[in-house]
Parts: sequence; structure tokens; C-alpha cells
Amino acid sequence: MITKPTIYTERYVKKEMKFLLKRLKDNKEVLFKKTLFIDRKYTYQRFSEWILKYKNIRKITDTKKKIDEIIESRLAESGLHSKSNPALTIFNLKNNYGWKDKQEINLSLPKIDTDA
Repeated sequence: MITKPTIYTERYVKKEMKFLLKRLKDNKEVLFKKTLFIDRKYTYQRFSEWILKYKNIRKITDTKKKIDEIIESRLAESGLHSKSNPALTIFNLKNNYGWKDKQEINLSLPKIDTDA
């Protein structure tokens, strides 16, 4: 069986990651990661596959983390300054960036009668 050689080499992925980070930094309006892939020849799914395949390549993982940090920060700032839909912003932060509502739990134990 003859298989087609992959064009998504480590070198290619590093170059694309650099391009995506620059695109994100240059366009302050981007609030959703998938927006970065609109005119690329690959999909966001392919990007996710790269992250898994090259999870031991620090330059790739660090760039992915930086992209996530920038978008998370922009979402939070946008929500704080009422520049975006609050429900959509909250939903996105909770589902994609680990944000959650504060929960208070009372761990006090019942009083034990020691006179018995």
C-alpha cells in the first residue's frame, strides 16, 4: 500500500503556529480560536491533531498556550467592558478555559452531645 507523505511536518506546523499567533496579535477583534482558521487550507480539527501529535515539542505547545491565553484574556476583558454578549462569553470561558461559578460549601459538623 502506498501512502501519501504528510505535508504537516514538524517544521510546517511550527511555521503555521507562528503565523496563527501573529495573526491573532495583529487582529485585536479575534475572540474565538476558530476564527484564525477561516482562510487556511486546513481545519481547526487538523490543528487539534497537530497539538496531539507534537505534544512533546515545546515551541508548538507553548505557542498553543499563548494563543489560548490571549483569547481567554480578550474574552474576559470583552465581557467586563460589555463589548460582547455576556451569556456567550460566560459559556465560552466555562467550556473552553476552565472557568466556573464559585461554590461555597459548609463543612461544619453537627454538635455531638458529650453528656450522655
